[in-house]
Formats: sequence, structure tokens, C-alpha cells
Amino acid sequence: MTIREVAAFVARLSVDDLPPATLRRAREGLRDTVGVAVAGSTTSAAQAAARAFAEDTGPFRTLVPGAPRHGATGAAFRSAVAASALDYDDGHYQGGAIHAASVIVPTILVAASTRPVDGDRLVEAHVAAYEVAMRLAHLLWPRDEAVDRWYCTGTAAAVGAAAGAAKVRGADEDGIRRALQIAWAHAPMAALQWPMVKEAIGWSAVTALNACLLAEAGFMAGTGPGPVPDAPAIFPPTPFDEPRAADDPFVTSLGTTFEIERSYLKPYPACRYTHTALDVVGELLADGLAPGEVDRITVRTHRWATFLDYRRPPSLEHAQYSYPFVLGTLLTHGRVTPVEMSDAAIADPRVLARADRVEVVHDPALDAHLPDHYATQVEVTLTSGRRIVCPPRLDARGDLTRPLPEAELRAKLLACVGPHLGDAAEPLADAFAAGAGSERLWELLG
Repeated sequence: MTIREVAAFVARLSVDDLPPATLRRAREGLRDTVGVAVAGSTTSAAQAAARAFAEDTGPFRTLVPGAPRHGATGAAFRSAVAASALDYDDGHYQGGAIHAASVIVPTILVAASTRPVDGDRLVEAHVAAYEVAMRLAHLLWPRDEAVDRWYCTGTAAAVGAAAGAAKVRGADEDGIRRALQIAWAHAPMAALQWPMVKEAIGWSAVTALNACLLAEAGFMAGTGPGPVPDAPAIFPPTPFDEPRAADDPFVTSLGTTFEIERSYLKPYPACRYTHTALDVVGELLADGLAPGEVDRITVRTHRWATFLDYRRPPSLEHAQYSYPFVLGTLLTHGRVTPVEMSDAAIADPRVLARADRVEVVHDPALDAHLPDHYATQVEVTLTSGRRIVCPPRLDARGDLTRPLPEAELRAKLLACVGPHLGDAAEPLADAFAAGAGSERLWELLG
């Protein structure tokens, strides 16, 4: 596997090559990401991005209803920040544990906002970008957690999204290759930071779209006779050009196994680590447990999630990464949606009182399920003294094994966009169902 082979895959990929399950998940992910971006457009993170790029003008549209047109940097940054702000975006366990769609979908839609692009081409670009990002994230995954750096979403997704943007704008194989290499050369070396930054998702989209536009303008193209050779061996190769990529079955499955099928979609706007616990407690409430009966909850979890123990989150992002807060929200409101998980909600005294009753404990036995499952084991102690000890839960709603039904996914979209788009919400859902192209989608997004 080489970067040139990756570019060839992106260039030739057609919807005619895609299995039905791949097409279905790609379309679901496209719709889902647009919905969560629109819903995220009023968060503090999205509003700060708006202020930062208030003077950035240009031809590109953003996934923020009513926003002015921006240059590539402002449009990409604002759209991707909005897509990730609520932590309601998709993810993938095996391919480096990244949230690729929150970079890819804003990038390709912004790239397509200045020209008509049909629905099939949008899907092709989404799938191509996703598959590239998954393989790169896998190659960047730390082989030794104790010493290796973890490059998260912002790094790998920037490279995949650059390829998708180039494809959606009609680049040939050489243009796609140059977009990939430019993005790799400039990709953020992302590490998780709060508040607002998260995995550098906003700047990842900026890198991706600008890499595409640079390649389109001839950047990295040769100016003399003959083909441009690869970089001299003295310089580090791209991860795709490293010898280990050629022997890695996850990487070499590019084009035959479509990892987008194994992505998950979220029913709750919170870190995926919390979802199995939310599912378990939600089921107890549905079975008749009264919130007032709960004296305390113990969440046993894997080693990656032990830091999700904020009882007084200082920001929305800290709340999203908090077992106590999300479970306190569920016990208080009976649901966990963007309405309850908002900047205004993080100081709700009722939620905080219940958050004080949640304890997070590391259970080494659950580490064995990583990275394929974010397992938790929940124990509820009632005011009567009775304990409800639930078995470990490995799979969350929205996983491949527990997919969200179409009716719920459509309802999620409508709940996300309805307050912002009004009468255009239902037509937008119908447009996604019909496989609409960029012109119709942007018309409805306003």
C-alpha cells in the first residue's frame, strides 16, 4: 500500500462498486452529520468560531443556518466545529477510535457549495474519505500506549477529507494524490483538549479543504519535464508508504472491506464511553425504576474512561465527558438530548445533586474488551438498601450489533434541525432520503 495506491482507489471509487450496506450507512452518516452540525451551530464553541471568522469572506457556505459565506478557512472551521460541538457525531472503534464524519462531511459539503454536485458523487466522496481516514488512523494508533503519541481525529480525518474534497470537486488521480500529501504535511498533530478544541476537528477540516484547493491550483505539481518522483528516502514517508502498511490486512483491505459499515451513530450527545451506562440505566427506568429510589450509582469502566468523573463540569465539553453528569441528566429529565446537554444546563442544581451520587471505578476486567467495545458495568443502590447489579454491557445502541432504526434516525435529524430550519426540516429529511445533490441540500439549509 502506498499513497499513490490510495489516490488511485479514491479516483476510481464509484457508487456502482459499493455494497448496499455501505451505501446505506454512508447516506445515514451524511444525513446524521448535517443534523448534528445544524444543532451544534448555537453552542458556545460554534459562536466563538463565528466571532473569530467574522471578517473572513468568500464564496463558501457553512453548515450554520443563516451564516454569511466565508473563505475556505472560515467555512470549513465553523462547519466542523458545529458538527463536533455536541459530541453527537458518529465514530468508529477499530479504526483508531476516531470521529471521521465530523471532519469529512463538512469538508465535502463546503467544497461542493460553490458548484453543483449530484448525490452519488457526494456519497462516493464520503465513502472514499472515510475509508482512507480509517486506515490512516489505524496506522497512527499507538503500538505502546505508555510511550507512543496518540494522534486522534484531527490528524487522520484531515487526510481522508482532503481526498474526499478533491474527488467531489472533480480532481484526477494526480490531483487527489497531491491533496493527500499536502494534507498529511499540514495535518494537526491532534491531542484531545477541552473546552471546545476536542480532537482539532475544526482545524482538521481547514487543513483538508485548503489542501484540496492548493492541489487544484497546482501546488506540489511538477513544473519541469517528466513525472515528479516521491520524496527522497532520507525523509520520513507517509504512513501509507511505510513497509508495515504493505503487510497490514486492515490497511490492505482498502477497497474490499468498507469500514464505514462498522461506524456507529449516537443516540445521546455525549462521549461514546458513557453510552453503555446510559443504556443500562435508561432500561431500568423504562422497567419502572423511579429516579427518586436511586441512592447512588457505581459505574465500573475500562481504563480509558476513568477520567470521566466530573461532578461539576466547567464546560459543556466536560459535561459530555462525565458519567456523573450524563447519568444525573437522565435521572432528572428522563432523556439525554441536546436540550438537556447544553451550555445553559451544566449548572442545573437538580442534575448536579444527582451527579454527586455517581461514582466511577476502574474495572481491569473490562479493559480486555478494548478497543472493540467500551464496556461498563452498572450497580444501582436504592434508598431502601437494595442493590441492582447489572451485568457488564459491551455494545451500545447505535453499534453495528444494535443499530438505530430508520425512524429514530429521521427523528434525530428533525429534532436537530427543526428549531433552526422550521418548515424546511421535513423537506431536508426527504431530500436526504431521495439522494439529493448539493444544490438542493444547500437550498434547504439556508
